[in-house]
Amino acid sequence: MSWEPISDNGTHVTIRLKTENGWTANHSSFRFTSVGTIKNNFIKIYWGDGSNTYVDIKILSRDEGTNDTISEMGDYTSSTWTSGVTHTYSSDGDYVVYWTDGSRERVENSNGGAWRNETKVNIGGPYDNNTSPVSAVPPVVQVQDNKTFTYQVSATDANSDNLTYRWGTKAEFFNGSGSFVMPTGMTLSSSGLVSWDVRDSVLCSGCSQNDVNDVDGPMGSSDHGRR
Repeated sequence: MSWEPISDNGTHVTIRLKTENGWTANHSSFRFTSVGTIKNNFIKIYWGDGSNTYVDIKILSRDEGTNDTISEMGDYTSSTWTSGVTHTYSSDGDYVVYWTDGSRERVENSNGGAWRNETKVNIGGPYDNNTSPVSAVPPVVQVQDNKTFTYQVSATDANSDNLTYRWGTKAEFFNGSGSFVMPTGMTLSSSGLVSWDVRDSVLCSGCSQNDVNDVDGPMGSSDHGRR
């Protein structure tokens, strides 16, 4: 998600929130049939000030072979598609904006909890009239077994602010509490470089592996076949 201020009358600041997401088009919760399909009042955005809004989703592209889609959030109340949705804040402060649902790809260590996507909106103060950074990553990143893996997370900032990167907390990704433990040996630098040494000699010296983690391996019995 990304956002930008679009108006400020001195007492109220209005922002526009945007997001693009990957869905499986034939999932029972979505049922997108073709490019251009619009789901009205599809997802609920919680604005962090006690209010929420149902917004529309439009499919931008679809892979007919896999049913993978890219869609964006917007507004279709006037029968004309507008990318992004607006919200007005009546006072300065930091607001955590999020949306959530239970339908998801299987993710290890989620404990069956609903996913949560969130961003922090800064109104007034030292970040007055600031625009959020924008980042985009593929929904699935393939990691080759028994190799050292690296991946550079990238983002841009319209205000040319310096950007740093960190692991998110479990509460920032799932509706629930508890600790979030990264896989053995995975690191993230402040510049956004993800490194993960998944060589068998590092993760499990003496284990058979063969694309399936041993029960007593360092990733645990619940992570069979997933890295």
